[in-house]
Amino acid sequence: MPVRGNSKQRLGEKAYQQIRERIITTRLRPGEQIDEGALEQQLSIGRTPIREALQRLAGERLLESVPGRGFFVRPISIDDVKSLFEALTTMERIAAHLAAQRIGKDQLKRLAEVSDRHKAAMARQDFFKVTLFNSEFHHIFYAATGNIFLQTALEGIYHQADRLGFLTYTKEAHPQGMEVFNQKAVEDHESLIECFTVGDAAQAVKIITDHCRRFFLRICYYMEPKVHPIETFLDDDLSMNKVDPERNGMPSNPEVKR
Repeated sequence: MPVRGNSKQRLGEKAYQQIRERIITTRLRPGEQIDEGALEQQLSIGRTPIREALQRLAGERLLESVPGRGFFVRPISIDDVKSLFEALTTMERIAAHLAAQRIGKDQLKRLAEVSDRHKAAMARQDFFKVTLFNSEFHHIFYAATGNIFLQTALEGIYHQADRLGFLTYTKEAHPQGMEVFNQKAVEDHESLIECFTVGDAAQAVKIITDHCRRFFLRICYYMEPKVHPIETFLDDDLSMNKVDPERNGMPSNPEVKR
């Protein structure tokens, strides 16, 4: 019996990971209805593990469950982005402060390893791996807080951030500008590791604040490049006052709706 249970659990995890990848990379587009039969054939996995994976993704707010109709990929709305970054920035500041005081040597080592992988994936423009390694980096320092409630809340938010991150990485944009942004993202991770190593909580909070704001501005550029030109999020002064999401109006991208 335990063997069967483990096998079922592995199938459920496999279904979850593969469907989640399709959502993050927009192979399953926002608003699209999930064809469970097609997923069974594509993944060679039975209906029960797939249904369990869909329920899990609905719990993470990547899918919507509509009674009598099935599952749909959740659209990305401007209001959701605003709320997400309010919560993400606030809680990541707390997490960075706590991690700088509590992180262990093994966690520091893992952060350095993941940062190197993230940097290498960025160099070869493997943006799905960039997204995964970026997410893993953040989850490691969430765990380093030693606060399971904060960690769980942040991990829930980051399910949404992963999809936004991948979308903006793959958008055609001013090449030099994106290269500068990508380099800043790598530098932020390296600077955070330095702060955690020496226990500099105040500087860690400053770095993660700018990191979140730059990500937020990049999303604004993705949604409305005419309103928020790429130069905006490359400025050294990353004041949130430079961005007024209410001005965005109707986004021009099909993946985003108001």
